Amino acid sequence: MEVQQIRDFVHRVSQDETLRGELAAHPDKVIASERFSPRVARVVARLVPHLTLENEEKQGPSFWWFYNW
Repeated sequence: MEVQQIRDFVHRVSQDETLRGELAAHPDKVIASERFSPRVARVVARLVPHLTLENEEKQGPSFWWFYNW
């Protein structure tokens, strides 16, 4: 269930530019509004820099594309 929550959130952020902007500006507020468990919140907080990249080509591919759940 936790893995699915993370996947769903990553998918929503990748599709919704407004959510991505809010996450970049106020990550704690967005994470709190999602009502994640403390464990999921910690994982999502660690993903924020990757989820909010403006130009992924400059940074290289993100690690979760290669992560095998």
